[in-house]
Amino acid sequence: MTKMMGYKAKQEQQANQHFFAASVWDWATTTDERDLPTLIKHMEKQGRGYNLFLVPVSFDTDYEIAFFQPQVEGTQWLGFFEGESK
Repeated sequence: MTKMMGYKAKQEQQANQHFFAASVWDWATTTDERDLPTLIKHMEKQGRGYNLFLVPVSFDTDYEIAFFQPQVEGTQWLGFFEGESK
């Protein structure tokens, strides 16, 4: 029972946050169908550096994006990452 409750709590937490990645060419987020490793692979293939953020709302929440950054209170910048060289 405890194991199931832990899983349920994790699912609820993930439903209330997502990752947002942006380069000067593209931006993308994690979704129900795109997990973090898939998001990173997508961004790496573009061959450009990108910023990665943790956004404390569900991926389907409407919010502003300004200067390639989500405009949501509590958003955490996780770093800048280099894409694959082209």
